[in-house]
Amino acid sequence: MRGQRVNRGLLASLVAAALVLCVLIGWAPARAAVYRYYREHGRARALAGLPGFDSQGSERFVLYYRPEDADLAALILEVAEAAYSHVVAQVGHRPEGRVPLIVYADRAELRAAFGWGSDQSAVGVYWRGTVRLLSPRVWLAASDESELRESFLRRNPLAHELTHYVLDELTDGNYPRWFTEGLAQRVEEQATGYLWLEPGASLDQALYTLEELTARFDALPNQALAYRQSYLLVSYIAERWGEGALAGLVARLGQGVPFDRAVEQSLDRAMTEVYRDWLASVLR
Repeated sequence: MRGQRVNRGLLASLVAAALVLCVLIGWAPARAAVYRYYREHGRARALAGLPGFDSQGSERFVLYYRPEDADLAALILEVAEAAYSHVVAQVGHRPEGRVPLIVYADRAELRAAFGWGSDQSAVGVYWRGTVRLLSPRVWLAASDESELRESFLRRNPLAHELTHYVLDELTDGNYPRWFTEGLAQRVEEQATGYLWLEPGASLDQALYTLEELTARFDALPNQALAYRQSYLLVSYIAERWGEGALAGLVARLGQGVPFDRAVEQSLDRAMTEVYRDWLASVLR
């Protein structure tokens, strides 16, 4: 999940830099370079704005947390380390350095970090080179530490958000939103068995078009349906063309191949045809 407005001054600078780089090195490398700067700037800004947070590290992660969540630090790092290898294997990329995890003690603090209103919430967010988490004790109903641990092992969002993190680093943002959400759900289900399903996700209704999913995923009114379609589309690719084809698609995105062209090269099929075939399979 994502959500934050870009500073207008930063955006103007990025656009200007992109135009210069396009002239010097071409569109694809320029886009990737500007995107990397945007991501790294966001990571540095987030990590610099954590007064009152403590930190603890493991082999592949650095965890930032409020003192009241110190007793959860070891559990969160343990689960993150367990998810890491699975995510890396599925995406085909090992991140550079240690992954920063930020744990917020309550929903108000998480919302404030993104400028969200009271109607928005999440238990996990990937944003600009960081993974943000809501303290498990806020959203998991548990009577004791043992129950909290078992619930977090089953329902944690780490595999999902790490998939966003790793794919984003590999491709420098070279993907549509529906694809990263579909892939993240699939990897999360494989890692934990959890899949987000709500009544609104039923396919027994008008489905979003590929154009809607691609152009305005986050603005679609039925997010449960948008997420469900993204998951089913990515799963359909893996099931029909094989895990190797899905891995090849991700690898091409990492090479800077535009998404539609990467789909055609990996599946020998246009994305519009993939969507049409998937739609026919679910409407039978």
